[in-house]
Amino acid sequence: MNKKINGSSQAITRSLLKKKGIRVRQFIPGRLRVQVASCRQDNQKASWMQKIMNRQVGVIRADVRAPSGSVIILFNQGKTDFDSLIQAVLVQVTHPVSFLHDDPADSQACMDCLCDAHDNASFSIKARRVTWISSVMIFALVRKWIFGLALAQNPLSFLGAAAIAGTLPLIKEAVKDTTEKKKVTVKPFLAAGSVATILMGEAFSAMQILWIYNVAELTEDYVAQRSRKAIRNILEVAPANAYVMREGMEVETAVADIRPDDVVAAHTGEKIPVDGTILDGDALVDESSINGRSEAVFKDIGDKVYAGTIISQGTLFIRTVKTGQDTYLARIMSMVEDSLANKAPAEQKADELAARLLKIGLAATAATFALTLDPLRALTVMLVMSCPCATVLAASSAVTAALANAAKNSILIKGGLYLETVGKTDVYCFDKTGTLTQNLPQIMTIVGRTPSISEDTILSLAATAESHNQHPMARAILAEAEKRNLSVQPHAICEFKAGRGVSCNIGCEEVVLVGNRQFMEENEVDLRWFDKKAAAQRQLGRTVIFVSRNGSATGMMGIANPIRPEAVTVLNDLKADGVKTIHLVTGDNKEVARTMMDIFPFDDCRAPLLPEEKAARVAELQKKHRVVMVGDGVNDALALARADIGVAIGAGGAEVALEAADIALADANLEGLIKVRNLSHQAMKIIDQNHYFAISTDLGGAALGMLGLLSPVMAGMIHIFHTAGILINSSRLLSWDPPCKPMGGSAKGSAQQNKINTETAGPSERKENQDQDQDQDQDQDQDQDQDQYELCR
Repeated sequence: MNKKINGSSQAITRSLLKKKGIRVRQFIPGRLRVQVASCRQDNQKASWMQKIMNRQVGVIRADVRAPSGSVIILFNQGKTDFDSLIQAVLVQVTHPVSFLHDDPADSQACMDCLCDAHDNASFSIKARRVTWISSVMIFALVRKWIFGLALAQNPLSFLGAAAIAGTLPLIKEAVKDTTEKKKVTVKPFLAAGSVATILMGEAFSAMQILWIYNVAELTEDYVAQRSRKAIRNILEVAPANAYVMREGMEVETAVADIRPDDVVAAHTGEKIPVDGTILDGDALVDESSINGRSEAVFKDIGDKVYAGTIISQGTLFIRTVKTGQDTYLARIMSMVEDSLANKAPAEQKADELAARLLKIGLAATAATFALTLDPLRALTVMLVMSCPCATVLAASSAVTAALANAAKNSILIKGGLYLETVGKTDVYCFDKTGTLTQNLPQIMTIVGRTPSISEDTILSLAATAESHNQHPMARAILAEAEKRNLSVQPHAICEFKAGRGVSCNIGCEEVVLVGNRQFMEENEVDLRWFDKKAAAQRQLGRTVIFVSRNGSATGMMGIANPIRPEAVTVLNDLKADGVKTIHLVTGDNKEVARTMMDIFPFDDCRAPLLPEEKAARVAELQKKHRVVMVGDGVNDALALARADIGVAIGAGGAEVALEAADIALADANLEGLIKVRNLSHQAMKIIDQNHYFAISTDLGGAALGMLGLLSPVMAGMIHIFHTAGILINSSRLLSWDPPCKPMGGSAKGSAQQNKINTETAGPSERKENQDQDQDQDQDQDQDQDQDQYELCR
């Protein structure tokens, strides 16, 4: 005999629940999870169940997962209980209540789903249409060629009826284009040609027209879907469900239901579902979906994390800042999707060329019929010329494939217009901080008051004082200390002064101060010995931090954002690729700008500039040139929007810069500038090849048709052949690997880069470089000695 669940007064037994497809998976105070078979893979029933349960007395929140059929209920134990909730679930399963028009938000959501499914439905309809047209044609060919039976082609025959049925959708689309969209397309002419051919008793030829048109439409949809799918596979990596903290418990929640300020828990191996800030915990986070970097990044309290990234090791509790379509990844996905509708000039020219070819085709068809009075010849010319699909696809398919390729390489281009233009620009403007330099500062120099005070001693004192500070400068100090395997000493008291420094007591007697000049002067520390050295560091654009022990200045550190390793080589490669001039536009002081001029191959420098002054400089250059502006921050947004092409650097950059830019290098690697130029050159090359192929086959086929050397069947095959050839040629861009630099490279850039690597290396790297240089010098000396020995022999 089956027992009643929890002693319920209702006759709800386990066998009854099992019979109705209901299984209790978890029950703890305040939370119930049951699995309902009827809701599994049924979005409508899952939605109804969720509404019913949310309306129950005492229910705080109810969520239903359609993929698994799970019903998760959070409830107030003082207002309801297990039995009441199970009864409500059972009633909805037994006598379901539907909701059709009571929730406008749900109606809108349904409309959104329908919009998302529209493309797939359109593709399916075209695929079915091609299938049945092909089947009819195969039936006719088998009947005529294999069995040798007569093939009736008049309008009242089976073949004629099938041709009429296939023409009706084309007529509807032609009327819609003409009346609603107010534009003339190839569809009215194809529909008219098909009807005329049927009336002439050539139903099989009409079927050919329909088959060619529908196959071309289906192929174009396939290419577009394939490219969009490639982009989604790259970017659509956010999870469907996540764990949200509710009253100290982790509750599984649909990502769509997470709201700002919710605290999300993410564990090892899980994807982060939201953009947010870490409240607690630390972890290694794989951010390859955002910036393309293969190595995991350590994240701690206060750090930002992004939806779609994966926790390699650790646990994080994240305060939600942005969810759903507002997350960085979703906005990037939306940008890339929108870019497919942003036509490049080459695509617009292709549309114009297709329209001209259509007019030429109609004229050629009419002239052929007037001169020969042969409807088959006229039909042949029309089949070749009146379907300019390949001409349109010549540009659109190449651009779509190039945009997908760029996304695969962490280069996000907002449209074909920018893909084409970026390859033709001849002036580049660069911001400095965060663009030519890295975002995380590093210690560049450590100077002790006396030779007896080592770099490690100064660094150890500073790391001890800064061990609990989250400031970027403090992180640079701690990172250098960790690199040298220096231990942080135990300390009792730390007092932070925002924007100035930190005071730390070590043991009972030692007081360590770490901070800027103002902080040291406030604490009466004499810094006169460091004046000249500090001034030299500031001229190099570095921030100077002083270290004091027991009131006496001990050491000084120069901290800066190091120059990106690839920066110098990339700028030289841009010049090798045809860029005429490269300009530095920065808000830093003139001394820093002059230092950058010594390092990089800039032709001009303007500093210091406010955001509006950067935009004005770009506008000045635009009077004679096409200008690319490369930046990463809020202060670059005006210039990015003003330039012909705005390029934003890095996923962690300012949102306003990302929105203002036309191209984003998500992996923050400047080599993407060379990659995108090469991709632009290759895409234009493919488009030119496609245009030549499409036009030559169109005109050649029309000429053969006019001369009576081409049958309608062969005309259709030529059209299919050149359309397929163009699509195959364009699809090469999907797997094409854009090189990082132009052919031949730049020896000058390599030499300057080696110089930069030495000048901007931290103390530990510089020592390693010096040791390597000494080893190389010794090897060269040995080689010279060997050469001299050989010469003496």
